[in-house]
Order: sequence, then C-alpha cells, then structure tokens
Amino acid sequence: MKFVDEATIDVSAGNGGAGCASFRREKFIPFGGPDGGNGGRGGSVYAVADRNINTLIDYRYARRHEAKNGEQGRGADCFGAAGPDIHLRMPVGTIISDFESGEVLTELLTHGEPVLICKGGDGGFGNLHFKTSTNRAPRQKTPGWPGEARKLRLELRVLADVGLLGMPNAGKSTLIAAVSNARPKIADYPFTTLHPNLGVVRVGPEQSFVIADIPGLIEGASEGAGLGHLFLRHLQRTHLLLHIVDMAPFDDGVDPVQQAQAIVEELRRYDPDLADKPRWLVLNKLDMIPVDQREALCAGFVERLGWTGPVFPVSALAREGLQPLLHRIYAQVAEGRVPTEPDFDPRFDTPPGSEAGSSDGTDGGFVPDSDDPRFAPR
Repeated sequence: MKFVDEATIDVSAGNGGAGCASFRREKFIPFGGPDGGNGGRGGSVYAVADRNINTLIDYRYARRHEAKNGEQGRGADCFGAAGPDIHLRMPVGTIISDFESGEVLTELLTHGEPVLICKGGDGGFGNLHFKTSTNRAPRQKTPGWPGEARKLRLELRVLADVGLLGMPNAGKSTLIAAVSNARPKIADYPFTTLHPNLGVVRVGPEQSFVIADIPGLIEGASEGAGLGHLFLRHLQRTHLLLHIVDMAPFDDGVDPVQQAQAIVEELRRYDPDLADKPRWLVLNKLDMIPVDQREALCAGFVERLGWTGPVFPVSALAREGLQPLLHRIYAQVAEGRVPTEPDFDPRFDTPPGSEAGSSDGTDGGFVPDSDDPRFAPR
C-alpha cells in the first residue's frame, strides 16, 4: 500500500429537518389542537483514531464526506428521525487543521476516541412546540438549522519514541531490521527507503519502545535536494534521535564528519526545536573496518566533530554493540514517559486525596452529626 501522510478533504454535517405545522383532524374529535412534530437533527462528522491504519491513502481519493440530513417533522406528534453520524477512521497521530485559517482543530492520539469535527444542525420546531395556554392554535414553525461544513487538512505524524536520522545508505534500515520485526527494503543504492517504517523493539518483559526509520537526508534538503524535508515531521513526536553515521563509505573522498555536520544543519533549518532534541551518535558499519583500527577511527571522528554527547560504535549487519545501545535507549525513553494513573474503582479503591480511615478511630464510614435532632440521645 502506498504511504500517504498528507491529504485535503471536504466534510459537511447534515442539516436539521424542518418542523411541521399540522392540526389533529379526526371524526368525532373536536378541538384536536396542534400536532406538528419537530424536525430531526442532522448527522455529525467524527474523526476516530485507529491504530490498525497506517496511512491517509483512503482520503487521497475520497475527498468529499457528507452526513445525511435530519428528517422533517410530521403530523400526529411525529418527530423527524435524526440523520446518522459518520465516523472517519484515521491513523493514530493524525493532525486535523482548518485549511483556510491553518488552525489546528485536534490531534488524534488515543485509539478509538471519537472527536467531533463538524456538528450537525438542530431540527426545527413544529407548531406543537409553540402551544401554550393562551396560544392554543399556533401556526408557526421553524426550519432546521444548517450543519457545519469545513475544508480540512490532514497531516500524519507517526508516534514513535526514537527516530533514526542520517545520510542515505548509512544503515538505518539495517539497524531497524536487526532490532525489531520491521522488514524495510534494504539495498546497496541511495534512497532505498521512500517512506517511514516503524518497528517495536522489545528489551525485556514489559519493556519496549517504538523506533521510526525515515528516508535519508542529504546536504541541500532545505532547497529540495533528494526527498527534501518531506518526512522530517515524523520525528517531531520522538523523545530521542539516533544519528546514524556511515564510518565506511563507498567513496573514499566522502568525509563522514562533513556529512554529520550537514545533517545537523538541515535539522536546524527545518525546525530548531527538532534540532534541540536529545541526539546520540551511532557509528555504524564497523564490521568493514579492521579491529585494530576501530577505536582510533571512532576517537578521531568524535574529536574532529567536537561531539560531547553519547557515542555508540556498532555494526547493524553483524549485530555487534546493539544490546548496550538498546538498554540505554529504553532507560532514556522510560525516564521521559509520563506515568499513567490507574482507573479509580469506587467499589474497592479509596478516592484520590482521601485517607483510608478517619482520624476519630472509625473505619471512615458514616458518622452522625451531633447537631442533627434525629440522632440526639433520648
């Protein structure tokens, strides 16, 4: 399936049904009175995050989504039926914004949670609604209210804890394939990866994190070179960036230090906040370097780059040095996660902020008020 992370759609909620002006007319029943019902509510449009969907390709071709109108009211006190709501399922991490103003309406971050994006119009009132003791034969009615209509811009940003960053052919896809069950395309030519790939890395029992691989950056990406900055948005939700550096490039004239500096410069041009995220250096492809030269080569690279952060020499292909890296990543990610509070169960749990027992020695149950005459001593 083609990966699509942007789309523009038109959504329209249903209009409310008009009210009815009617009077009861039956044989042998004089003075029947008004019996016109109200119109039905128009259908609303909801957006629902679905973790089983990974792309916005469905909205690249289906660009118009309309909810049905509410039915009109009828006589005999019949109210119109409400129009059915429609639910647009989108990937988790989708940002919905107004196309005209650019205002962000909502972000879909929780699986299965519906978010209202267009409200259906309310139904109009029939003449039964206007009946009073002084107005026994009202003839007025109101039309239904129109539903909301919007042009929306959908932007997908994948939810991942760790993002891989580097030049093409630096070994990012090989790394994510070595530490997770993700199977991205791996080949010996640049830009093998054309869309983001997600993988779940399991460090231990109930210890895991999500890693994202995006297409490689090259110098001049801000001017549109290569794939440009097209996929850097997918790293904005991550807690940590792994800067993958190819320590054994095919071309002897390529300087890894200049490539690393170019990546950092492209990050700053795209988003300074993204460039300020925690970033670690991962020196890859050390299996292609003699063992007695690895330490000196890595030390020289770090010194020339002026890097003072964490450095991890690894070989993704030979799977050397990956376990210490994964354990350090999990410790970093777990430290930044917000702990979730368990749901309160009133049958067994004590309400938050209250004590298990009372200060007067009771078990926290009902204590009668001394001023209440019902419980005064006789």
